[in-house]
Amino acid sequence: MLSKKNLWFLTLFSIILVMSIYYISIPTADTELVNKEVDGKGTDVQVSESSSISGLKVSRDETLASEVNQIKEILMDESKTTEERSDAYEALKELNSNKGREESLETTIKKNFNYESFVKIDGSNIKVVIDTKEHSYELANKIINTVQKEFDTNVYVTVSFGSV
Repeated sequence: MLSKKNLWFLTLFSIILVMSIYYISIPTADTELVNKEVDGKGTDVQVSESSSISGLKVSRDETLASEVNQIKEILMDESKTTEERSDAYEALKELNSNKGREESLETTIKKNFNYESFVKIDGSNIKVVIDTKEHSYELANKIINTVQKEFDTNVYVTVSFGSV
């Protein structure tokens, strides 16, 4: 018979196993990730993302995964108080919310400005890295305004170009 602890262990182990297989099976290139898309005319269009942006995204995902694992340990620890578990649950909700907002902002920047980007939300600080070699104050200002529109309160937005 399975106890709650064993069931949680099997569930988390299964998730980790599936994520590991998925991570290993992702094709990679040395300098850039390349995806082929077909436009409306039937011709191939290459969309590439620089290795610096993809490296930042992988780093963010690894950091997020480790934070989620730490929070899950707190949630599963029966010696923790209800208040500590509640705080951990709120932190987990905030991490998931920030991840969704980051991806949403990256999609918005791609749609509005046609640039690949990396967005990192840390409290009220937002860091945006745009994958382009040209530096433009106008573009940076437009991106800052676009990001600010997504939030109800004022946030501090930093835009940088190229790799960090």
